[in-house]
This record gives sequence, C-alpha cells and structure tokens, in this order.
Amino acid sequence: MVIAGFVVQSLPDERKAVVASLKNVAGVEVYGDDAAGNIVAVAEAETSEDLEKIVKIMEETDSVMNVGLTYMNMEDEAKKIASGESKPKVFGGRNKKQVPFEET
Repeated sequence: MVIAGFVVQSLPDERKAVVASLKNVAGVEVYGDDAAGNIVAVAEAETSEDLEKIVKIMEETDSVMNVGLTYMNMEDEAKKIASGESKPKVFGGRNKKQVPFEET
C-alpha cells in the first residue's frame, strides 16, 4: 500500500469545482482547501505505479495548476521489493538526447 499527501493548486475561482472532481477520483480524499486555491488531498493506492496514475488524473483535472507531493509512505511496497516479491519499474527520466557541452 502506498499513501501520499499532496497540495493541489487550482485557480482560486475554480477550487470548489476542482475539489468536487478530486473527490470523484478513486483512492483520493480531500481534507481541505483555502481561498487561494490550495487543496489538501491524500491518495492511497496498491503500488507506486497505481499512485502515478492517480497523480496523472489529478494533474489533468481542469483548473489544476500543480500537484505537489508533500508526503509519501511506501513501506509495504519497499518490503515486497526487498523480499523479491515485487520488482520496481525503473524510471528512465526524460527521453531527451544529451547534447555534449562545447566550450566557446
């Protein structure tokens, strides 16, 4: 089980609609919001890959400007990886060609 806390930043005038949308995302609980458009949410998923999908849904929600991770606990998943029961997905980073530095 992976649990993560987020501050979701939305357009201030649209925060109520964003809160309503986030409450409809499976695994997401909204704990509060303020007039500046900051929304406190917690997401729970079985794996980090599942959490990544939830974050993508939150990021693609209309009027969301940023989804900032504030806390994550993946102790159960780490135990599975350590025991060989699970193999983590390797993060490949950006698929951008590296350009060598050239002195001028």
